[in-house]
Amino acid sequence: MQPSQLQAVLTLVLVLASSVATAEVYRWIDAHGNVHYGDRPPATGVDAHSVPLRPTPAKEPDQAQRRLKQRRLLEAFEAERAERNQAAAEAEATRREHDRNCEIARRDLTRFDRANIVYTSDESGARIYMSDQERRDAAANARAWIGRHCD
Repeated sequence: MQPSQLQAVLTLVLVLASSVATAEVYRWIDAHGNVHYGDRPPATGVDAHSVPLRPTPAKEPDQAQRRLKQRRLLEAFEAERAERNQAAAEAEATRREHDRNCEIARRDLTRFDRANIVYTSDESGARIYMSDQERRDAAANARAWIGRHCD
């Protein structure tokens, strides 16, 4: 058995043994020179020695305080993550709205440039036809808006 394996086995045994206050741990070496640990001495005539165990350490008095701090820290991290996710969702919604507005402006510009007759509607739904000059002005305004707001 390697020293690191021996240490791991010893640690495991000590942890298990510390949970049972009345248990004893025995250590012995077999005929091949391997070290063994157990809660009972071996049945064979091998010389087994009882290993003295340290008592289980008492819980730290501030353990509840540490758990409370950990919980608060986790809650703060989760709140920060939720804020970041909300900010990202709002930024995405703003980007989509911007893209939609640019698409509408480009579509209107195409309509102003290509159509011979362009109209708008008033509140009652009646058509209001644009003159050629109004159409050119609307196209120029759309180009300017696209230049300022769209890529």
